[in-house]
Amino acid sequence: MLKSWKFWAGIALLAGLIYLVEASFGWGKVLASWQSVPPRSLALAVALMLLSYILRALRFYDFFYHHCRGHLGLLTRITVLHNFFNNLLPMRSGETAFPLLMKQHFALPYRHSGPALLWLRLLDLYALLVLAMISLQTLLPWPEELRWAVSGALLMAPLLVLPLQNRVEQWLHHHPSGWSGKAAELMHALPKSPWPFIRALFWTLLNWALKLAVYAWLLQQFLPMPFSHSWVGATTGELSSVLPVNGVAGAGTYEAGIVAGLLPWGADKTLALAAAVNLHLFVLGSTFLLTGLIALLTIRTVHTTGQQ
Repeated sequence: MLKSWKFWAGIALLAGLIYLVEASFGWGKVLASWQSVPPRSLALAVALMLLSYILRALRFYDFFYHHCRGHLGLLTRITVLHNFFNNLLPMRSGETAFPLLMKQHFALPYRHSGPALLWLRLLDLYALLVLAMISLQTLLPWPEELRWAVSGALLMAPLLVLPLQNRVEQWLHHHPSGWSGKAAELMHALPKSPWPFIRALFWTLLNWALKLAVYAWLLQQFLPMPFSHSWVGATTGELSSVLPVNGVAGAGTYEAGIVAGLLPWGADKTLALAAAVNLHLFVLGSTFLLTGLIALLTIRTVHTTGQQ
């Protein structure tokens, strides 16, 4: 990792963010703005993030039910550890934690867990785009016809994925070769019928709606603005994770994503940066807190599963 240019780019982004915040606003003022957030409201935000973790675990449990039936506690532990490494390690390298843990605890082959995780990540991206578009529809002066066209395209997209996916898998089976057999094996873990697909989409939209609502509310605490504006900023912050280069723990790129989502609505760039930094501090702080809490509460599930 130390020889990777992306790693050093991540370090540079982190250092640049630390300098930029100090030069433009001051870390003392950024941290002092937390005094305006009522402790009870902050506790509620953390509780809702805990609910988000549970929703994520339920999505994985539903998706991998045949492999982890009766082990929701252990899968919740795997989910939070996966999220922990994903939030802290640069360049999405934390994604590898999930296949490794599923292999270790449930003997699920990488060729099944890897494609399934990628499929769920694409579902995450779809959910983010849908939820962002819901907010943008009310903000952008689009003609009525364009609104209907965009809404229709977003609604139709999931309906096209499943039949297209099944057609591709059938074609691979009917044209056997070395590469087609491997490709079909990689698609083995993906849903084949509408009901599992719909359930996965439901869990995904519910989880992201909850997360974005919490993040949008927090942005409002540090930078007063309409909720629809802060919702867009929270969404673009999350979308920054798909960039090819990310800072350590998302530092720099996450803030840039939020600021990019707020500036079109007239937000002051310095205040927007300070609000973005504080939201990122909440994301990282709640990640440490909830990962430690859930890992402690589920530690017995590791030993129980190992004895079976």
